[in-house]
Amino acid sequence: MRAACLIVLLMVAICSAQPMVSWAEENQRLASASVSIQGGSYLVQLFMDDDNGNAGLPNSYRRWWHCRLDGLSGGQVLNVRIEDPGYVDIILPTWSLSTDGVNFGPWTRLPGSSTPVYSGGRHSFTVVVPPGVTALRLAKYFPYTVSDKDAYLQGLAGSTAVRSVDVLGMSWQGRPIEMVELTDASVPDAGKRRVWVHSGIHPAENTSYWVVEGLMDFLGSGEPAAAALLRELVIDVVPMANPDGVFLGNYRTNAVSVNLETQWAAPYQSAQPEIQAMQARMEAFMGTAASPGANPVDVVLNLHATHGSAWPYHFRHAANGSWNPTTSPSGVLPSVNVLETAWIDAFKGRSPFVSLGTTQSSSCGSPVRPYIECMMHDRWSADPQWTGAPAMQGQVMAITFEGTYGPSPSGPWNTPDDWRQVGRELGLALGDYLGVLPSYLVTDLDPSPCGGATSLSLTVISSGSNWSGLFIASGAPPGANGWLLFSPGLVNIPLPPTSCPLRVWPDVFLPMPVYPAGQAFLQLPATPGLSVDINAQFVAESWSGGGYAYYPSNALRVQLAW
Repeated sequence: MRAACLIVLLMVAICSAQPMVSWAEENQRLASASVSIQGGSYLVQLFMDDDNGNAGLPNSYRRWWHCRLDGLSGGQVLNVRIEDPGYVDIILPTWSLSTDGVNFGPWTRLPGSSTPVYSGGRHSFTVVVPPGVTALRLAKYFPYTVSDKDAYLQGLAGSTAVRSVDVLGMSWQGRPIEMVELTDASVPDAGKRRVWVHSGIHPAENTSYWVVEGLMDFLGSGEPAAAALLRELVIDVVPMANPDGVFLGNYRTNAVSVNLETQWAAPYQSAQPEIQAMQARMEAFMGTAASPGANPVDVVLNLHATHGSAWPYHFRHAANGSWNPTTSPSGVLPSVNVLETAWIDAFKGRSPFVSLGTTQSSSCGSPVRPYIECMMHDRWSADPQWTGAPAMQGQVMAITFEGTYGPSPSGPWNTPDDWRQVGRELGLALGDYLGVLPSYLVTDLDPSPCGGATSLSLTVISSGSNWSGLFIASGAPPGANGWLLFSPGLVNIPLPPTSCPLRVWPDVFLPMPVYPAGQAFLQLPATPGLSVDINAQFVAESWSGGGYAYYPSNALRVQLAW
């Protein structure tokens, strides 16, 4: 009898602590769930759902799951199975922990020991509940919610980089679709180039949200590079193009199960308010060949995330020298392909993460052409009335950039901060691509200078809103006279007493005195429009034993364009 009572007590204790699964909060989605005892652990089955519970959607749209588990205690072993997934690639899930069931900590990846295995049409992994944890949230990847977006936009209040936050329109369920406009409002817009960026048209492609956060953080940082961009550009960011889809926990569609990306094939006929809102503002910015906008869009960046790839990448549209809207509508004009290539090179040049990706080719969805890039190409870039007289407008560089859910350059699994860094690098790449930031190349012509004692280096630095070049000479005789020499050509003239050569003829020479520590400094400003290709060398001159001794440094070739 006593043993039977003990068994009953144990069963009550187990049942009272049995995990419970729910998915009623913002951004959460499952079709159903079950929890059962499995030996000394629990089998937790999470059945994935279609967007909006719409079983008529393709299985490949079933790619977002997010839920909550309560009734936990430290040390419990949860054998989790993700049933009916629409993806097969391995992604280490994320969790947020609570010790009171009310307050949750930051989202992090699960421990590496919880890396899923895909077999039998399901993802399986094991979670050990940490001590003191009574509840947790669990998701395929780091969630991003409408509340996160709202909090971020509220945090932009007072930013001098932000000129306005406009509501372009409202979603089916009445959520605003905002556009943040960033520029230096103290500089007139005349001559500024416009960039359009939107994220989250597929709601659970979450890397895109942190990329735009990183971009806007950078632009509002006050850094000289950011200030240079804001003086020359107007940057319009739609931080969440599909807020209903995000709130509802959809992967790919809006509240009425429409994949908004495909609506760009006929945006003027679209019944979707999200597309109507963005298309109307884009149309206002662009204008027509007969009446171009004051600052039409030069660059469109369509931010997404993808399964099945380790590294981020772009879709570059195939060059079609015979492009015609009716007889040959595949790809884009070769000149637009060239613009896309230049952008990809600029972004890869700034981002170690992006540089790891392999560019993919796209026909632009021919013959339907359902993407915003196709609309920009067909509506403006390929219209000879737009690019020719009298409008003489530039072609638009419009492209899709895909983030990924897997590794980062610095570790086995990426994080939101990785994507915020990509956003910063995207800003710098815009500066390079549009010629807003100075580009420079410094080549050491004498890596092992004669004598090895005196060396010259150049660092391009920023101060306030200006750029300058800081020349530093080291290893010269303390107190010597120093000169910085410039010439487009090179010579080879031995100088006494060491016969080390004068490499740069003093076509231009500037005083650069040597301080007692044996170093000399000279900072020269750079101004917009400057373009130089010149050689530089430092020479120290001192009196020694009844004659002058010369100590030349290595020579540098300096190529600068701004």
